[in-house]
Amino acid sequence: MKFLTEQNFPPIAKALLAQFFAMLLLGLTVFLLAQFVAPPFSDGFLLFLQTAYAVLLTTLFVLPRWWYLIQILLPGGLYLALSAGANPLLALVLFVLLVLVFKNAFLERVPLYLSNQTTRLALAQLARENQLRRFMDLGCGNGLNVRFMAEQPGIDAALGVETAPIPLWIAKLRNLRGGGTVLAQNLWHTSLFDVSLAYAFLSPEPMAKLWQKVLQEMPDQGFFVSNSFAVPSVTPSEIWQLNDRRQTKLYIYKIAEFRGGDLPPSSA
Repeated sequence: MKFLTEQNFPPIAKALLAQFFAMLLLGLTVFLLAQFVAPPFSDGFLLFLQTAYAVLLTTLFVLPRWWYLIQILLPGGLYLALSAGANPLLALVLFVLLVLVFKNAFLERVPLYLSNQTTRLALAQLARENQLRRFMDLGCGNGLNVRFMAEQPGIDAALGVETAPIPLWIAKLRNLRGGGTVLAQNLWHTSLFDVSLAYAFLSPEPMAKLWQKVLQEMPDQGFFVSNSFAVPSVTPSEIWQLNDRRQTKLYIYKIAEFRGGDLPPSSA
């Protein structure tokens, strides 16, 4: 089962397999206990075993920490729903909706983060001060950033890419009349050669790989901005602390400063 610990194996598949194998272990445990203790066993006891086995397997499958909460809540949630007379198909429908909205969180460890208006104003300021005319949102979510930037004076093109189905179609609808362009495209297959301002609000997971793509493709005059998550071991050109509720930090990288050497400057 070594393949289950590999990084390219989707976390959601690992989580589902953990619950499946936990159910098999639960069945084996009940069979063995029945040799010594007369069944039936209480629902609470069985639910505890299912959850404990799922958490143990989650550890063995090397899932991110936030999956533990899901693995703990899932068996109990399903039990309560079924006990209340809910249609079992409801769980399937909810699961499908979650996948359609949070697909990238499950497959690429990139949750759906949405930028606020303060961040958009900061991006517009950065573009205006440096005469950056082509904006790209790498994982544009609901498309608000794309539409906002398309409406700014001096912006020739505002584009966004998204692969999660429901946010993608919301973004497309939002930009039908807003001047922005939203593509159903994976950011790894997106060209940055003519992008002067690339923006990402992803997670720590893809930042090192994304930085290599940015360095290889963006023009010297370009700026790369990451919301909240710095590029590992690379000192930003600037850090903007925004005056919003969550005290957002924008890590700004001027591409020209990182060109010409074998390695980018290190913060070490």
